[in-house]
Amino acid sequence: MNGHAHRPPDPLGVRVDRLTPEQIDQVLDDVFVRGARCRLLDTAPGRQEPPGPQWLLAELGDGRLTGACPGGRWRRSDHPPTAHLSAPPLAPDTDRWRILEVSVFAAHAQIRIGEFAEAGWISADDPVDLPRWLRPRDRSFLLQGWPGGEHSRTLPGAVPMSLTRELSGSEAVLPVPWTDFSGRPRPLPGSGRTALESTGTWLTVREYWASEAATGAVGVAFHRLTGMCTGTKPTGPEFDVGTGDRIEEP
Repeated sequence: MNGHAHRPPDPLGVRVDRLTPEQIDQVLDDVFVRGARCRLLDTAPGRQEPPGPQWLLAELGDGRLTGACPGGRWRRSDHPPTAHLSAPPLAPDTDRWRILEVSVFAAHAQIRIGEFAEAGWISADDPVDLPRWLRPRDRSFLLQGWPGGEHSRTLPGAVPMSLTRELSGSEAVLPVPWTDFSGRPRPLPGSGRTALESTGTWLTVREYWASEAATGAVGVAFHRLTGMCTGTKPTGPEFDVGTGDRIEEP
């Protein structure tokens, strides 16, 4: 039997490199000890000039820890006034057993550190020429939080952070300013159709495709987080207000 028969095809348009133990140590030290920008992320391929914001999503055995670093220093959820809703601070020298996954990401690249910090990877665009249907696709997803200042709001401070609450009572600390979800009709010129234009608070993701040579099947094979933002939904799809049909992107 062919030992590679069940191996999925590689994603296209993305480069994924394994981190060395020393690089993992540096990332954890920058984010959780020094509280400063992640240097490895700022030197990844495709980096912006000047460097753009960085974000943190850490899933730990005892909770979630989030953060934002638009400048030189991190604001993390494990500090007041949100510490009671966050996992406790992470000490990389002694607390690696708590780590399920740590993601540090920016628009151009993502670092992912796995369970116990035993392995890590950095992913970024690989600028290759691809047919239109295999090019990376940007998506955006609505973040948790019920509209209304009594439920979700932006907290004071130089670095944006939000406290959000669902009607179920579940709460989250998001490293982004908060905008309530709303929608309004938007006519599409020349089509006679009207789209629902959504406004809210979003997590953005870039998806990468793979093609199965034997069957020709195409599907999403990899993704990386690219940021958080507020305002009009930054990517499709949109839907027809009258019929609910998906409006295909040009």
